[in-house]
Amino acid sequence: GLAGQTAVEQALADAIVDTIDDFMTLFPWAEQNQDVRKRAFDEILTNKAPELLKDLDTFLGDKQWLVGKSVTWADFYWDVCSTTLLSCKPDLADKHPRLLALKERVQALPAIAAWIQRRPKTVM
Repeated sequence: GLAGQTAVEQALADAIVDTIDDFMTLFPWAEQNQDVRKRAFDEILTNKAPELLKDLDTFLGDKQWLVGKSVTWADFYWDVCSTTLLSCKPDLADKHPRLLALKERVQALPAIAAWIQRRPKTVM
């Protein structure tokens, strides 16, 4: 049931994941030159991230989950990607408390919370 409960929910979840993924692929993750990498990250986080966050926040609205009435892989993907983004820019989502609350809801799910407690600690 993580893909969505109906064909429409499945399509919406896929679209959200694709949108976030398109954004995440903008980053030069493999760039070796740290100056070039930092400039690119700063530019993306400053100029492109606010639009994505605004759109995701609008889509989420007052709902508990991005799609439907239960958690989907879109919520999981938001959690994973936002964890990475916030490690790069901790205040990135401060203007979007609903997205931060969604992240907290995902991380409070018993299986996820248990994994967070036992997973290896890494930079990203």
